[in-house]
Amino acid sequence: MTTTPDPLRDLYKSLSGKGALPLEPDDPYYVPILQGTPDKDPILALWQRLHWSKSKSVNLLTGYRGNGKSTELRRLKKLLETESGAKVLLVNMLDFLLMTKPLELSDFVLSLMTALAQAVEQDTGLRALTHSYWERLQNFLTNEVRLEKFELDLKEIGAPAKLGLKLKNEPDFKEQIQKHLRGHLSRLIQDAQSYVVSLVQAIRKEAKNPDLKVVLLVDSVEQIRGVGTEATDVHKSVVDLFSGQAAGLRFPQLHLVYTIPPYLQALSPNQGRALGGHPIVSWPNVHVRDRKGDEDDAGLAVMEAIIDRRRADWRAVISPDTLRRLAIRTGGDLRDFFRLIRECAVTLSTARIDQPGSSLDEEMVKRVEGQLRNELLPIAADDARWLIHIHNAKATSLPTTDLTRLARFLDGNLIMNYLNGEPWYDIHPLLEPEIRRYSASTAVPIT
Repeated sequence: MTTTPDPLRDLYKSLSGKGALPLEPDDPYYVPILQGTPDKDPILALWQRLHWSKSKSVNLLTGYRGNGKSTELRRLKKLLETESGAKVLLVNMLDFLLMTKPLELSDFVLSLMTALAQAVEQDTGLRALTHSYWERLQNFLTNEVRLEKFELDLKEIGAPAKLGLKLKNEPDFKEQIQKHLRGHLSRLIQDAQSYVVSLVQAIRKEAKNPDLKVVLLVDSVEQIRGVGTEATDVHKSVVDLFSGQAAGLRFPQLHLVYTIPPYLQALSPNQGRALGGHPIVSWPNVHVRDRKGDEDDAGLAVMEAIIDRRRADWRAVISPDTLRRLAIRTGGDLRDFFRLIRECAVTLSTARIDQPGSSLDEEMVKRVEGQLRNELLPIAADDARWLIHIHNAKATSLPTTDLTRLARFLDGNLIMNYLNGEPWYDIHPLLEPEIRRYSASTAVPIT
């Protein structure tokens, strides 16, 4: 059945579903953002490090949820495979981690091994090797750790993933794992490292290449976030995992890239030293503005090109000036940019029920912007003072003791990260009127 073209509906759909998911670099929707030279392209610089690294390495990649980082990891995967001849496994930890509870090295490593095992089963012919590891793990957890109600049907394909689902979906089981493994952590890490070594060697043997570089890209770890009364504990656990327990995140003969929450970079710029000496790589929002607040035409052209790839007829719905306005109002955040465009399409479609032939007008756009702004509000007076400091200094301007507040600002998208020579920060553009009103009513100046 032929579907009648509808520019509003088609634009909405192009920014939902597949259009909003991570893209492969050869996808028709893909638009280069910061590609070119290593000093301007964090992914190219990260590839260069991995390309030159020999026996093993660990790199950290940070960025906001929804700003295209997962898509860029897929570009990194392709670079490593085509330019370095590497074997690359990509795992999404959203499927294996409970993102709102405190982490310990024990449950993180178990989740990582389940993710790795699933990728191995899907991408290689080495299921027997993963089966052997999980058999040893099951014996270890039941006979030595004496973990109750732990059982895997090892004959079933995808058995390791079931452990990942339990760790992700059952908080009580996760806490039980943490409690029982605190006295057995070194054994758990030793077994995991032994499994990784045997896995790398088997992959090399399968490829008939004893020097094959094997890389594991670990996506979505940055989505760990604290909520409610446990927020502080969650944030502290992430800092401890990637600093005090960093040694347990390195694996012999394996090259790893972990995504991490943005607040780790802000609190500890030298965090990479604990994991091998590499600085943290930041994937920023699209550069639609500079430190002075002036518009960046090159970044705005990228935002327009992204919509062009999805629907070449978008101008039938939104004028170029309005699209540019939405790109600026969302600060180059792709997820919010898509959301505002979708809501413009919905708003206009609703208006045309009563007034056929209506066009998107100023009041409609204001309502759509107001919906997103309201999600960022209200702002407490103490928060407003810090946000003014951030806006003025273009830095986080928060004491390292105030981790929870900083994490909340970053998780909630109240502040944004850009890259122009070096990383810098600013408040979400839709918050600026609120911050200016607060400034006018207090003695806190805003520049």
